[in-house]
Amino acid sequence: MGKSTVSSNDKLPLWQPLTVRNFRLLFIGENVSLIGDQFFLVALPWLTIQLTKSPISLGGVLMAAAIPRAILMLVGGAVSDRLSPRLMMIVSHILCALLTGLLTVLVMLPGTQQIWLLYLFAISFGIVEGFSIPAARSIIPTLVTKEQLIASNTLSQGSTQLIMLIGPTLGGLLIASVGIEKAFAIDAASFLFSAVTLLLIKKSDKQTIAQRQESVVTNELPQTPDSSPRKASFTHQINSLIAGIREGLNYTWHNPALKVVLLVITVINFFFLGPLEVGITSLAQTRFSGGAIALGVMRSAWGGGALLGTLMTAVLTNLPALGIVILSLGAVQGLGFFCIGFLGNLTLTSLVIAVLGGCSGFFTVLGITWVQKQTPPEMLGRVISLATFSAVGVAPFSYVLAGFLANINLVLLFTISGGMIVIINALLATNPSVRAIE
Repeated sequence: MGKSTVSSNDKLPLWQPLTVRNFRLLFIGENVSLIGDQFFLVALPWLTIQLTKSPISLGGVLMAAAIPRAILMLVGGAVSDRLSPRLMMIVSHILCALLTGLLTVLVMLPGTQQIWLLYLFAISFGIVEGFSIPAARSIIPTLVTKEQLIASNTLSQGSTQLIMLIGPTLGGLLIASVGIEKAFAIDAASFLFSAVTLLLIKKSDKQTIAQRQESVVTNELPQTPDSSPRKASFTHQINSLIAGIREGLNYTWHNPALKVVLLVITVINFFFLGPLEVGITSLAQTRFSGGAIALGVMRSAWGGGALLGTLMTAVLTNLPALGIVILSLGAVQGLGFFCIGFLGNLTLTSLVIAVLGGCSGFFTVLGITWVQKQTPPEMLGRVISLATFSAVGVAPFSYVLAGFLANINLVLLFTISGGMIVIINALLATNPSVRAIE
């Protein structure tokens, strides 16, 4: 057994971060927004598959969102470090509310449900998410103490998985009963609610100190004769932003453990993200009766499993080294995918999906906390963006491959994906540096 990845000093009561006003506001607002997102995440794939009847088109729409999200993730992390995660989240939520509201109107109007419009909206959402995701991943350490991180991340991820358990099934029922436009409208309203709660968050002492430190650094930058530190030229700002991204890449590259973890996540996610998103939507359309409801049930199964996996991090204290945890969970996910290819029963398929969600939820809390502890505060936004990029940067290619394989045969999609994950894990397990990551 390696060192535990969870320190006993971090074992505060799970509810304790909710006594912090700023975290409580973030918690409430983001959970309301997430409820709306679950409706959206059922509605958009279902609308796409209904319009086109093609897994390739579904993979294309998902890819259209994933490409700008991946490209802009590193920029979003650098901007988050220079400005404020809270400010970036407010702007992002308002933009998402406007986009989702416009999509709601277009879906309601006759003759406007065109596939090219879905591609356009997907690209727009991807651009906004490239900035919002790094901010959302790096805001918690600005609101709570280091000792509260495990409890805060467990609460955050746990509520996320609970909503993912309930929300997709409700979304499927809503779409089936009153129409797909209602799902989009609820999501738009949830973004506005979350933006208001973020506006109510007050600056903490930690944020004030960070801003003072940033001010000191800014004052030390070379000035042009025509500009003050607060009015640097556009070129200077761009160069500074690029330098910040380079600094984040350099820090990660020279941290061997961090570099290996991100590489492993990247490789495994290539064979995981596409089959998960494209595959289960195609299963709902072709293999199981119930359509949107079946899709919602499978997504809820994922959320339920992820909730249990998340809560396990609050109970288990004597864990193997992080490298062993990654390899073990990856092997289970590969075998699960392989099984899904041959299951013809919705209940059994949902059960396997729940196991996959449990693996994901368990690792997400441990992984985020591990990265947060590995990284100095002034670098956190950039490193978090790199960690997120390692998970979603391969998504466009994964979606295209999954759409292509699903169009040929769904069994082929899941067996190839599951088999590759198992083989990659077996190869990684032979590397002592991977197994030794603490």
